[in-house]
Amino acid sequence: MTHHLVVTAIGENRPGIVNEVARHVTDCGCNIVDSRLGIFGNEFTFILLLSGSWNQITRLETTLPLFSQSQELITMMKRTQVLSQPSYALSADVEMVLADRPGIVNRCTQFFSDRGWDIQAMQSQTLSGDESGKFQAHFQLNLPEQLADGEAEDTFGQLCHELECERHSFRLKRK
Repeated sequence: MTHHLVVTAIGENRPGIVNEVARHVTDCGCNIVDSRLGIFGNEFTFILLLSGSWNQITRLETTLPLFSQSQELITMMKRTQVLSQPSYALSADVEMVLADRPGIVNRCTQFFSDRGWDIQAMQSQTLSGDESGKFQAHFQLNLPEQLADGEAEDTFGQLCHELECERHSFRLKRK
């Protein structure tokens, strides 16, 4: 039986650190099923979904704390099950650019949650250079299939109007 483990590693970004983490996972006999990497300031964050036998996952769980200490990483791990995602007939990629201020992400996530829109991915950042003082957010959403054509885009447009977005886009995809 295959077992699964979610691992998050955070530490100072330096050349080779991602390779060190990947090597440790491989040395324990585990497979990287899915991963995400982000650089925030001078820190990197590496999120991994791993698979392996019970023995392989247990080996990683027992060796990760000492490995993390030697690499000056903060790590968290949790066993999980890989379940099939509910099938959504509709998805959307949405993007917005507006003046940066506290509470924007919370306002967006609350708006999506209130409508039963499932957030699958999110990326946001405060912009610099010519767009200094602006905030950009991108969301990948799964939407309830009972939405009428144009309804989701109009609803998202209302949020953008309330937030006084300078630009926004909404791309609906039927699966």
